[in-house]
Amino acid sequence: MKNRTLIAVFISVILLSAALFVFTKISSSPLSDETDNNGSTVSQTASNDFFYEPTEAIEPNTTPVSGAAATEYEPVYPVNISGEDVRLPVTLHYLVPEVLRNTYSEILKGLDNHESEINLSEPVDEDTFLRSLILVRDLNPDLFFVDWSVYNYKETPDGSVTGVSFNFFYDDVDAKAEIFENKVSEIVAKANAYPDLFERELFVHDYLVNNTVYLVDEAETGTAFGALINNKARCEGYARAFELLMLRLGVPTLPVIGTAENERHIWNAVNLYGEYYFVDVTFDDNSSEQKLTSFGESEIGHSCFNVPSEILTRTHLISESGSKDKYGAYQNLILPECNSYEFNYYKIRGLMVENSEQFMYVLEKNASEKRACVFWKGEMPAPEKLQSDFNTFFNRLYSTSGYSIYYTPSTSPVFMRNVYEIHWTINGE
Repeated sequence: MKNRTLIAVFISVILLSAALFVFTKISSSPLSDETDNNGSTVSQTASNDFFYEPTEAIEPNTTPVSGAAATEYEPVYPVNISGEDVRLPVTLHYLVPEVLRNTYSEILKGLDNHESEINLSEPVDEDTFLRSLILVRDLNPDLFFVDWSVYNYKETPDGSVTGVSFNFFYDDVDAKAEIFENKVSEIVAKANAYPDLFERELFVHDYLVNNTVYLVDEAETGTAFGALINNKARCEGYARAFELLMLRLGVPTLPVIGTAENERHIWNAVNLYGEYYFVDVTFDDNSSEQKLTSFGESEIGHSCFNVPSEILTRTHLISESGSKDKYGAYQNLILPECNSYEFNYYKIRGLMVENSEQFMYVLEKNASEKRACVFWKGEMPAPEKLQSDFNTFFNRLYSTSGYSIYYTPSTSPVFMRNVYEIHWTINGE
């Protein structure tokens, strides 16, 4: 009986020790999970789950509108996109090169916890640190509270980096984050009321144009918070806000750095249905720049909405991938190719033309409003040729004695990107 009691005690001690050992291992594991800002579970370190690449969306079918004119004058047709389910938010962590992932994860974890001083678990060389830091900035636009223009990092005697400290724009980051997330959720909910990704993207683009005033004098105007809460932004603020909202809609979107009008400039590359396109919300806000359009400041432009490189680079210069700016910061560490017209705004809206007959077809389709906007795919005709085409259209459609016409000047950046805006009045009306 005594022996049985001793054996039972011995077994109990062994089982208790094993349980404590397992508990200690689980509690101290660097792969323990926490919930990120989007409500999904992510690993605290560089795990496969954290850097998971989302599955690309299937590109929808396109269907030309019925009618002899539309069939004859392709590609003047709208695109029919079937309705899609609401998508889960995505992150861009999977784009981080494997060699940078541990440093990237540690910096991001600290900032997600609103820590202004972050120590690295292991020293890294300066180049690894700087590349990781820039990727944290560029791939996480929700870090609106960080002043990326000022940071200090700790170094060992051999030049390795062991930590970094940041300046925050606010003392009450938690309170600001709550206000910010509420606004983001409100906008995303409105965007998700539209039936497909293209229309949701268009809503976000137009929302930012309608609700943001271009301003460069305040530090916050370079953040998504400045654009969405203060309704003031410079180019960086427009780009960060657009990137954030599109990520919350499940659409991978990146910032792109370069120059435009001889000044440093930031815009976006958006992955829609598996192809990347450039989007520059700042330049589509007619109130923010001197666009010299014919439609006026209150109009929303779309000449920088889902365009390929060959169009955007007529007015923008893209910084070389991996180059450094004058402050020594890396530019465009991730730079996708943008070569497609498939979901260009004007093609979707049936406003992309390639010849005079297509141009006059669009004019006729919009004759009741006496205004039209077209995108010329290929070489942009000279203003004299456009005027001649309009005269032909006018004589074909009207029997009055004349008209007054207003159009985009050839000196406009909009015209340089092959977009022609035109509106007219008929004499006596």
